[in-house]
Amino acid sequence: MQQNKTYAEILESQGFFEEAFAIYKNLLQTNPNDKDIKQALKRLKKYRSKFDGVNEKMRDFFITMQYDNEYRKFEEWLIG
Repeated sequence: MQQNKTYAEILESQGFFEEAFAIYKNLLQTNPNDKDIKQALKRLKKYRSKFDGVNEKMRDFFITMQYDNEYRKFEEWLIG
């Protein structure tokens, strides 16, 4: 996995907050005075609490599913 600010920014912009947070946290260990990293961690902390307890397997499925058979299965599951 890449460990740089650019990759973390891309992940964050795509909604992968946990992954971006982990990269920023690792980067802060080697760059403890980097204000951008500190700001990013502060910004992402608010998203961390929103996703506590989320089923990561289902979250990943929802994010990556294609609009075809998987989507129809998901719709059927929602309708129950």
